[in-house]
Amino acid sequence: MTVRVRDAPAPAAPAKQLDDVLQRVNRIRIEHGVDPLYELPTARTAWDGGGCVLERAFEDLGVLIVDYRRAYGRAVAFEHGLGGFICDFDAGRHPELLAFRMVLGAS
Repeated sequence: MTVRVRDAPAPAAPAKQLDDVLQRVNRIRIEHGVDPLYELPTARTAWDGGGCVLERAFEDLGVLIVDYRRAYGRAVAFEHGLGGFICDFDAGRHPELLAFRMVLGAS
């Protein structure tokens, strides 16, 4: 049986990494004058065409796009320093952050 690399389960990341990511996200949110989050939002991976966790975490700051180094919006742009987390999330290492994906036609 052949398994595509994309479909192979990735090793789980340590829980402490998510705590570090949440702290970094909240530091940025507070610097921009918005309330901190209690938990990271769920999202879909880039493979599924979804907005990333950081886009959802910073959407109330006006962020529209997040790349591996920076976040951008109409009146905001900043370096987030969370590129490693983005790679890990897209590789499937944080399944607890995956948003439910409804597949049409599936029963």
